[in-house]
Amino acid sequence: MMVSLRLSRLLRSAVAMAAFALALPLHAAGIQQAFLVQNSGWMEPFYTDPQSQLKALVGAVAQAASTPDDPLFLLAFSQSNGGNVSPLLLGQGRGASAIAGQLAPLGLARKGSGQALADTDFQEAVTKTITGPFRSASGIVWIFTNNKNSPNNDSQTAERNRDFYRLLHLEPSITKTLVYALRMPVQGKLYSAKGLMVYALAYGQPAAEALNRIQAEGRLSQVLTRAPARLKPVDQDAVRIVPQSVQNSANVHASLGRDGRTIVLDVDAEKLVPKVVLQASLQNMFFPYVIEHATVQATLAGQAAPLQVSPGEISGLLPGASQQVEVRFDLPMAQIPSPWSTQALAAMGKQVLLPMTATVGLADQKLALSPEFSQQLQDLFPGDPISEVFTPPDSVRASQATVPLLVRIQYPLLPVLLITGAILLLLLAFVLFGLLSTSSKRYRIVVNGLPRQVLLKPYKSLVIKDDGGREIGTIRRGLGKPVIVRVADGQTLALG
Repeated sequence: MMVSLRLSRLLRSAVAMAAFALALPLHAAGIQQAFLVQNSGWMEPFYTDPQSQLKALVGAVAQAASTPDDPLFLLAFSQSNGGNVSPLLLGQGRGASAIAGQLAPLGLARKGSGQALADTDFQEAVTKTITGPFRSASGIVWIFTNNKNSPNNDSQTAERNRDFYRLLHLEPSITKTLVYALRMPVQGKLYSAKGLMVYALAYGQPAAEALNRIQAEGRLSQVLTRAPARLKPVDQDAVRIVPQSVQNSANVHASLGRDGRTIVLDVDAEKLVPKVVLQASLQNMFFPYVIEHATVQATLAGQAAPLQVSPGEISGLLPGASQQVEVRFDLPMAQIPSPWSTQALAAMGKQVLLPMTATVGLADQKLALSPEFSQQLQDLFPGDPISEVFTPPDSVRASQATVPLLVRIQYPLLPVLLITGAILLLLLAFVLFGLLSTSSKRYRIVVNGLPRQVLLKPYKSLVIKDDGGREIGTIRRGLGKPVIVRVADGQTLALG
């Protein structure tokens, strides 16, 4: 246990030295990654069996997990002793191609100058990688091992492994840990093995986000085809809601988004219902844990009314298994644009998106390792206390999962057509008015018994005079025929 505490102190010192660096955004070059390959005596069959796929696996994982801009480090680790240095930097550079050629000559490490094979110290390997090549900045540490941790050939191998597992659970700077248990039977001259363990440790939050991104891209799953066991965190993303149908409306269609997390509701604007009753399944995403018991609590961000999930308890839900639930929540009708609103009209009869976020929490959470998975581990690593690594700390009694919710509202095209038609009619009226207001028309009038013709524009007046220049009267025109508005005393003026 003292070894574990010493490592924890070293990592905390590294965190303190790098606090400012970790607060800065990641450099555009990408996330740094270290690939630690165990080459101590316990790994003898992985190096001497001609059928061993160890080196090919390391190269394939490096290729799948990195981009050409990521700084990569390849290291062999055993235990420092005399002239044997651990971890030993074999190569570094940008992208997997920079370290690919360094794997082939890698062989077993020996104690000092003798023939005795080197022992193993996981803690030393992780600590020196973080404080050495990583320079205490955030990064992902990959460990390829047969899970034998034996500093100084300590007979208490199981206890040393437990120290390492406690560190992975309780050290706050290790923000995310994935574990891949792989079947890789090998037979050496000294030892044999059935399996290989691959750890992915995220040191610092930027590394955890990068590891999430690597998983989401899907390239890694083509190499490590079995789903990873999540060692840490076990207080996030415990479950997901998989929608099936909307019970209270046949006009609302529910589906799961491409990201596998977002609940998507499609509805026409005129058929929108204020309350949604969703038939769904609650799926256990805590591989490889059984959720033996938990109370479900849910909220919808920004809404006064709660998001109700019933039944509100989980019991004996196996990893990957689902439980049928009913989800009820109110749509924020005040935030939904009217079909006659500017936002809806601007959509031109297409969809308007209304994103929301739900939080599903598990309280009084009790987890247990899946018996099937536990048996698989014992088959791959017989006699090793491997199940200890998957025992969540007693302090983890609750978890939260964020569930994105997207309402896609299809707005009708009719309001757009009506408003567009009205605007066109109005424009046409203005054009016609403009044309009429500038055109003159000839009219016949009778002045003191004598016929005469005059030109008159709309909304214009004309003073009629005799040949001597005396005013006879005034006529005025609107859009129609002119009218007489004034006649001088002793004069006659008539239309027609």
